[in-house]
Amino acid sequence: MFVYLRVVESFTATVYHCLISNVAYGQTVSYRDLAQLSGNARASRAVGQAMRHNPVPLLIPCHRVVHSNGQVGHYSGGRRDFFKRWLLMLEKSQTREISST
Repeated sequence: MFVYLRVVESFTATVYHCLISNVAYGQTVSYRDLAQLSGNARASRAVGQAMRHNPVPLLIPCHRVVHSNGQVGHYSGGRRDFFKRWLLMLEKSQTREISST
């Protein structure tokens, strides 16, 4: 998978790489901010499409990408809001446990 990201030079590959490199476990980023990190501040819809077509959602953590207004949005190309919320809560609770020990 990471070979794919290095070989294919596309906006989608850039978005995946920026997400993996800049958004840590337990954190979130907005579609707009991820577009900016990827080099095109006006491409938030393209970021959404990249997240929608993510071939490996747990390795490329698209659940960490949320709307600028704080809404969670959809997960894995469908209306799986519950699963996305659960993953975010799981990461945040584990992050708190690690920092308190």
